[in-house]
Amino acid sequence: MNERPKGVSNIHEVDGNKDVIVIVPTIDFNGKFARECRENIFKGLHIVFVESGKDYYFNFAHNCNVGIKKSLEYDPKWIIVSNDDMVKIDTAKLLQEQLLALNEKKYDVIFTQPSKYHSSSEKISRPNILFFVYSLIMNKNCGRTALKMYKKFLIRYLISPISGKFSKLFKNGYQYLEIQDFGIFSSLWISKVGGSIYDETFINAAEDTDLSIRIKIENARTMIIDYKIGDLIGSTLDTGNLRAVRSIAGLTYLNWKWDNKKNVFNVNGST
Repeated sequence: MNERPKGVSNIHEVDGNKDVIVIVPTIDFNGKFARECRENIFKGLHIVFVESGKDYYFNFAHNCNVGIKKSLEYDPKWIIVSNDDMVKIDTAKLLQEQLLALNEKKYDVIFTQPSKYHSSSEKISRPNILFFVYSLIMNKNCGRTALKMYKKFLIRYLISPISGKFSKLFKNGYQYLEIQDFGIFSSLWISKVGGSIYDETFINAAEDTDLSIRIKIENARTMIIDYKIGDLIGSTLDTGNLRAVRSIAGLTYLNWKWDNKKNVFNVNGST
């Protein structure tokens, strides 16, 4: 995973208020999702698009870090990392007002009101017997393949919500707030932890969970603001069985880091 090329990361900028900068990894700067971001969702803010094209070696974590490094050149107060397939609920003006009302020296990471995908309470924990039964019933072929892969690569821990019907498939575990597709960071905190906050060993799976858990472990100072943004979920990389199998590599690495968290659960993910 470390030896895999990082892929294309072309930068396109849309000028706006540089106190709050939005980083948007995207396949196509001229595509409908990127266009919706600059013309509607984040209109008025400075946006750094990191365009990959349909590149086989696309690495989400790498492209986020590329955008973060570019954003730091402008000395912003806050840096937002957002997927391109988002849904506008509240305005960019409200987001900006909420963030600039905060002291960026007192807070490191900002969460918003939870959507179906981000800013939600999750846990990393071991599945119970009900999980394995459910997996086989819901999709016999993919479920059986996934369970074999979990066993082969020592994947003992998975991610689940802390409440709801799916939480019953898992034992108690370590709880944290999940960034997923929308995270807000103080540029001071980003600089303090080295600038590259996403672990680029991950390949488009679990890098956001890894960062979310590190934020909790490292006692980053967090805040929840009254701002809402929705998400389409998987519109760029797709969802389904193929993505589930593809995520095995990320889950394997995340499990290795979790098992060795006292020594290696760090920003760079070095081994």
